[in-house]
Amino acid sequence: MRSRLAAAVFLPLAAVALTGCGLFGPEAYEVDERSIEVDAGDEFALSVPANPAMAQDFYLVSPHPDSAVVRRTGEVEETEAGDPGVDGGGDGTRTFEFKAVKAGTTKIKLIHCPLKSCFPTRDNPDALPTAAPTRPVPTATSSPGTNPEYFIYTVTVR
Repeated sequence: MRSRLAAAVFLPLAAVALTGCGLFGPEAYEVDERSIEVDAGDEFALSVPANPAMAQDFYLVSPHPDSAVVRRTGEVEETEAGDPGVDGGGDGTRTFEFKAVKAGTTKIKLIHCPLKSCFPTRDNPDALPTAAPTRPVPTATSSPGTNPEYFIYTVTVR
């Protein structure tokens, strides 16, 4: 009886722990990990902070990654519950998912748009920031700030 109880508790916990290792899902890279090395056939993801309810989000922009090296496979938005009137609706994460196709190097370019500072949409992701003082948009060197910034990831597929 004890071994069944131990297995019932241990196995789900092990699965959760291994998920973070990329065993049950793609390896996820955050904003501070901009040099990525993966093997051909691997799936990986770029996980960035987002709060669309407060008009703070990331978008994939041109130039898009070389599709012969990596292919975009999806995008997921996760938002924590929150009260929009009190805390902006909760923080969240936007995850851009990719698959490594074949050996080579390419760049993935995301733009961070805080506080309605730029207006790309899912239909027009290449729209430029509209706030005059922020043109041209700089490339980010740290975590997302209060101005629009490009986050450029270099992906090397082995």
